[in-house]
Amino acid sequence: MTETGIGRVIEFRSDDLAILPKGEYYELWFVGPGDSRRKSNRISAGTFHPDPEGRSHVSFAAAVDPAKYPVLSVTAEPGDGDPRPSRREVLRSR
Repeated sequence: MTETGIGRVIEFRSDDLAILPKGEYYELWFVGPGDSRRKSNRISAGTFHPDPEGRSHVSFAAAVDPAKYPVLSVTAEPGDGDPRPSRREVLRSR
């Protein structure tokens, strides 16, 4: 993560994400306190696909306050057009 004048830039790397079925994708989220299925407190940073070997290297920029959204989460999304997170979380920061 790099702090900038307008927010932060996240460099995300992974070497072993599963290849999802066609039409599905991964989504990176900035997560705040109290986030739950009933009351979401998260902002999408963006979506991505790993390469055929499961490797990912992507950059996301967001103007979110890191104090309000201190956790990063990666979910597997069904590609159904619903902007809400699926909650199929595959990675989470501390």
